[in-house]
Amino acid sequence: MDLLKAIWRILAGISKAITVLVPLVFFVVFIVVLSVSVSENVPEPLPQRAALLIAPEGRLVEDRTAREPIDALLANDLGSETLLQTVISSIEAAASDDRITAIVLDLESLDGPSTSQSVEIIKALHLFSEVGKPIVAVGDYFTQSHYLLASQADHVFLHPEGGVSLMGFGVYRTYLRQFLENIKVKFHVFRAGENKSAVEPYLRDDMSPQEREVVGQWLNSLWGDYTELVEKGRNMEPGSVTAFINDFPARLEATEGDLARVFLDAGFVDGLLYDDELEDKVATLVDAFDEEGDIELVSLRRYASDIREPIDADQPLLAVIPIEGTLMPGESMQGVAGSDSIVEQLERAVDADVAAIVLRINSGGGSVFASEVIRAKVEAISGDGIPIVVSMAGAAASGGYWIAAAADEIWALPSTITGSIGAFSLFPTIEGVFDYAGATVDGVGTTAMAGSFDPARPLDEQSERILQAIIDGTYREFLSLVASSRGMTIDEVDAIAGGKVWSGRQAKENGLVDKLGGLDDAIASAADLAQLETFEWRRFGQSISPQQLLLEELGKGFGVSVPASLSAVMTWVKPLYDQHSIMMQLNDPKHVYLHCFDCSYAY
Repeated sequence: MDLLKAIWRILAGISKAITVLVPLVFFVVFIVVLSVSVSENVPEPLPQRAALLIAPEGRLVEDRTAREPIDALLANDLGSETLLQTVISSIEAAASDDRITAIVLDLESLDGPSTSQSVEIIKALHLFSEVGKPIVAVGDYFTQSHYLLASQADHVFLHPEGGVSLMGFGVYRTYLRQFLENIKVKFHVFRAGENKSAVEPYLRDDMSPQEREVVGQWLNSLWGDYTELVEKGRNMEPGSVTAFINDFPARLEATEGDLARVFLDAGFVDGLLYDDELEDKVATLVDAFDEEGDIELVSLRRYASDIREPIDADQPLLAVIPIEGTLMPGESMQGVAGSDSIVEQLERAVDADVAAIVLRINSGGGSVFASEVIRAKVEAISGDGIPIVVSMAGAAASGGYWIAAAADEIWALPSTITGSIGAFSLFPTIEGVFDYAGATVDGVGTTAMAGSFDPARPLDEQSERILQAIIDGTYREFLSLVASSRGMTIDEVDAIAGGKVWSGRQAKENGLVDKLGGLDDAIASAADLAQLETFEWRRFGQSISPQQLLLEELGKGFGVSVPASLSAVMTWVKPLYDQHSIMMQLNDPKHVYLHCFDCSYAY
């Protein structure tokens, strides 16, 4: 018994030691990592000569996402983000900065970007090139999105075992009509606008002829923008990129399967270099070395911090309000623009006594309710005399255009996806599943409508009439909003509506946008409307908490990351996850949506 008591005391002591020591160890590690993170973020003077390394991580976004604690800690791997404007403003500043000798593009960790995002970055890159400074693009493998930016460089270097993914643009959807029949689930679809393609996958087994025509028009327009930029960047003849892709199998066979050699021979890259050769070559081109004779590079993050200047409080202020993601009621989160959050940002801008507001919209739409809440707030602010200009990014369609219609002026990029003026509702019922399983649903109600929207029962005629009437009413309201704001008749709007999707260039021809240009152009126009000669502008986005910033820094300091195997699986399932997440986000109170699913693609 004494032996057992002794063993118990030893175990109890070990338990107490663990209880005290483990938290203490974690606390010490926390303090060390925090100290390192803080010390690394203390601004240091930039070298007198250095190349600016543009190596963005994750998605390019219009606004940072407020995250839950675990998401913030893992942000280095899962859903990391880089502000598009940070990239653009840093390149523009570097053009006139004597300390920056060149730009090095390393796009390996960049998710995307879309053609529209690239167009705005390219504008800044051209400004940099005009002052005679070189741009060098390096990579083991360039995706199609990456290569659009890389093609604007003076020198493009590829690993000898690498390649470039040039495939063209395409829209291929999964059609579910037969699948839904097989699993005994029935989707009741209500729409206004024959080209409202969001509902086609539930009604058909293939793309309809009219949808094929509409998609082909805007897709070819975007592909034309892409190829024109690449061909100008690489000094190629018009049509060279498409011809190269169509002839690619023969070209690859001619080099006996040497993928990198195909792109070198065709002029898409300037050299095939291994790592050591690449470092020496880039160092020579940028002509910037540290004390040890190695290439001197300044990260985008460090440079952006160095050039950041406080807002001049004596200057009139313009606000840029980012609206990015699927429009839904409530708070914003990653991939979702919450109407409550957007309204709060608009109110903060008004409270700051701004002279004008620019709405930066990058959204394919979503909930009618959320869209109208934001639009009504925009209209109220405009009614108080504050000029409001819309700058369309990659997409501003359906609900995104519903909001834009309230602005005094609309700007779009040529490659913006917009329009999609239509409405739809989906209501699934599973009475077939119950029948197959041998279950029945029966009961009694006080009115003809009682229990009508029970998904376990068939949707009756009265319910169908109600839903279709709501959709038709929403569509008429949409047409009226656009007609009154664009100075058009209902019939004129209807002719270009019906769910049709347009590129920014086509939308301008159709009268849906006023001018073609980027965010800088929209800001300048807003200043003109406010009759300002000088001004400052500031982004009124989501409020990022100090806790999130701290956890993100700790994630970097600890090197927190997901396992490689899980990361690989997530890469494969991402397309399915993205589509599923969009559907799960649809929470409109009336289940009526203004959404363009084509806009979810990164073109």
